[in-house]
Amino acid sequence: MRQSVRQVMRIMRHSMRQPISAIDFPSWILYLCIRKNNLIMQKNENSLQPDNLQEIAAAQLSNPQAGEGKEDEFIMLPWQNKAHRLPKPKDLPPVFRELVGNAPEVLRTLVFVACAPALGTYAPRLRFQYVYDQTPSTCLLQVIVCGDQSSGKSFARYVQQIIMQKLIDRDSEQRRTEQKYNEMKRRKGKKDGQLPPEPKTDIVNLPPSVSITMLMKRADAPVVKYGAPRTLFMFADELSTITQSNKRAFSDLKQIMKTAYDLGSTYGQDYLSETSYSTVVDVLLNCLFCGTPAAIDRYMDKNAIEGGNITRTILCQLESHIGDEPPTLKVITPAQQQVIDHTIEQLMAATYQDETTMQPEVMLDTQWLESAITKWCGERRVEALKSCSKALDVFYKRSSVSAFRIACLCQYLYQLEGKKDEKTIHKWVKQIYLAMADYTLYNMISKWGAVYEQINADHVVTDYRPSHLFENLPSEFTRDLLKVTLEHLEQKTPAKNVISRWVKLGWIEKVDKNQFRKLKQ
Repeated sequence: MRQSVRQVMRIMRHSMRQPISAIDFPSWILYLCIRKNNLIMQKNENSLQPDNLQEIAAAQLSNPQAGEGKEDEFIMLPWQNKAHRLPKPKDLPPVFRELVGNAPEVLRTLVFVACAPALGTYAPRLRFQYVYDQTPSTCLLQVIVCGDQSSGKSFARYVQQIIMQKLIDRDSEQRRTEQKYNEMKRRKGKKDGQLPPEPKTDIVNLPPSVSITMLMKRADAPVVKYGAPRTLFMFADELSTITQSNKRAFSDLKQIMKTAYDLGSTYGQDYLSETSYSTVVDVLLNCLFCGTPAAIDRYMDKNAIEGGNITRTILCQLESHIGDEPPTLKVITPAQQQVIDHTIEQLMAATYQDETTMQPEVMLDTQWLESAITKWCGERRVEALKSCSKALDVFYKRSSVSAFRIACLCQYLYQLEGKKDEKTIHKWVKQIYLAMADYTLYNMISKWGAVYEQINADHVVTDYRPSHLFENLPSEFTRDLLKVTLEHLEQKTPAKNVISRWVKLGWIEKVDKNQFRKLKQ
């Protein structure tokens, strides 16, 4: 319709040789002109033959000014232009460097982000202070890789296996210890004095279908064994595994995901039965999920969008085009595997002193990065004010937090490796922070920005003021006038109910069939 109006205005301006606008014509003239114009356009479209469509398309492409006119240009914001990029693979910290360097160009950022939650699980004693927080935090990250079927999402499984293999083997040994104890308990029963104490285990990797009670037990186990919480890890190469599990457990898991994003935010359950596991614990959970767009929409439903699950998530969008070959990672070489194993050993040594004691917390110095953080957040704040975008105003804050955590993890790995000076480390860490903040915000806005704006608009509180319906009516009025007045004042009460009530109170009397007179002024 708007396009047709512009065409009509152009024709009239050309014929009259003077400025003209839509308000200069009655609506019926505009309607006739637009209808005639649409019929002409439809006739022209129907007259196109298959043999000249290719020539017309080529002419349109060769002449950008052809057609209705130049569309309004959309001004891209800096974080939408991807002005900040990650350092080259050779300049990344160990493990990131080996895996990202083996990835094709289209996968490098996704591989980098997929490495972060797995590596962060190896640094549960690392602490750092975010500029806008009052208490220290640790490297807690939640990543979702989104892509169509057979689009190449399996790279995430390979990354997870390469990095987490040390902890996977360690968990397998501890699970066997638990199984032996359970078999002994079944054989000997619960007779006093016949069972040894239950072994204290520290299992890190959780299956995506884990029950809430077992999740609480796994989170509480390091506190019982070492006296301090430890970061757990969950991987799901199909997000539907989580969404199709028990609905109650799935709902609780989404709630736990919100508290598991922050250090010191506890979650608990209390049961009357002695057989159930009751505890209140600080759940620290890193996760890496893969899923199709439909599965992610089921996982991040309206409640998750409104409740804050999306802002705690780093979304990695794997683009796929018709006819493209799925991108794949190169296999890790023995030399690269040696670097990865050495870094993992360093991280494990910085976590455990022995089988019963954890290392002290390591406080990372990040004050030098605070100016870059406040500058980036300040720019996004101004953009939110100019655009009046509630989504941008909310999303940029946790985008900065997630980017800061990845940057701190990289700084820690640089320092463990010990091959770069402080100035170089600061340069690359700052670049990583800016690139990750832009990347996280861009994908979050693209996927959930419009939905969040709509949800926020639906929940805007509007003032309700009772209207003076009786005073707005004349001394004599008809039923139709009452209906119009009710509609104008946005009152939902039916007219017959209003009349019946007023007659019963003696405020009005019936003059004719549909006419009434006021008795009370």
